[in-house]
Amino acid sequence: MPKKKITIEELAEITSKGFKEVGKQIDQIDKKIDDKIDNLAQITARGFEQVDKRFEQVDKRFEQVDKRFEQVDKRFEKIEGDLEYMNARLSNVEKDTAEIRRHFVYRHEFEDLMARVKYLEQKLGVESGK
Repeated sequence: MPKKKITIEELAEITSKGFKEVGKQIDQIDKKIDDKIDNLAQITARGFEQVDKRFEQVDKRFEQVDKRFEQVDKRFEKIEGDLEYMNARLSNVEKDTAEIRRHFVYRHEFEDLMARVKYLEQKLGVESGK
């Protein structure tokens, strides 16, 4: 079969049709890409909405935890005050104990002195005051 010669006009028309067809295909691809991008944007927006809701829940939980910590802080402050009061009282008890200890006589020393006094009373003929 012999090859048919194409004129420049025919070549221009074929090329023009080809470009138009490619243009239509590109437009279809652009529309699909735009649709996919819109779909992805919607999915992303829903995802962020869910994340926002979860963060709101976390914020509420942190608020509850903060309130509980405030209560714990108040309890610690009360305990700290009680400890300061008890330390002051213990300091007084220590001072009192030290004062008592200065005047303290051990039992064996006391019994020894009582025996000596009894001996002296007998030697002197004095009746015991007991």
